Amino acid sequence: MTTTPDKNAVLNELQQFVQPAALMATPAEAEADPAVPVQWLRFLDEQEHGRRLALLTEWSDFAAEWPSVQDFLRTMLKRLYVMREQDDTLSLLYLYTVGGKDLNFFRGRAPMTNVPERLRPIWDWVPAKFRDFYTQLHDGWTFLPANSMGPLPVEDWAFLSDDKFDIDDDTARRLPIDISRTVAVFHNGAGDYLCLNCVGNGEATGVIWWHEDPENPEQVDFWGVLDAWVGIFLEEADRHGA
Repeated sequence: MTTTPDKNAVLNELQQFVQPAALMATPAEAEADPAVPVQWLRFLDEQEHGRRLALLTEWSDFAAEWPSVQDFLRTMLKRLYVMREQDDTLSLLYLYTVGGKDLNFFRGRAPMTNVPERLRPIWDWVPAKFRDFYTQLHDGWTFLPANSMGPLPVEDWAFLSDDKFDIDDDTARRLPIDISRTVAVFHNGAGDYLCLNCVGNGEATGVIWWHEDPENPEQVDFWGVLDAWVGIFLEEADRHGA
């Protein structure tokens, strides 16, 4: 049977990847930081009383599209923490374990308040429910050590036309998508990206850009792939009582 690690163990693990300026485990600790979102205070308060109704309610708007996270919240999540980094970035940490002892974290940053200038031309094409996630719940939700396996924070969204993808002009002309309007929003940790193709009259459509087959982006169901990738990644997570 697994037990929830203490705060010092969590801090020791986090310091391998980030530099926490503060780690808040209780509502009293978090209330001292005026920038902590109000809903995060509710999450910590309920956690102190062995409940997660507020957390599950906040995520419920995305349950139909993203059932793997509902399963994670109900059966794998050990504890929540609020972390402030030395650069003042605030994150809600979702702690879970693998193999009974390995500490792992997903992190969700505070909801975004402004659309970055570079994304404004395509923002209206982004699926409404995905926009809601970023403005109402978290600006991204990723596996902390690698900033992958979940929706990236908007600062890390990248167009396929960006230099990092190294798509030359000749290849771009042959592709079935406009790389200047196709934005990568999810990294699978192995070099591949789930993207949104922001063209046409309706919502953006899903595309996978495979790093080993860059000339053949694959049209996919956006939410279906997002949910599947997260679910596969969490297969080894410990479940409650295990």
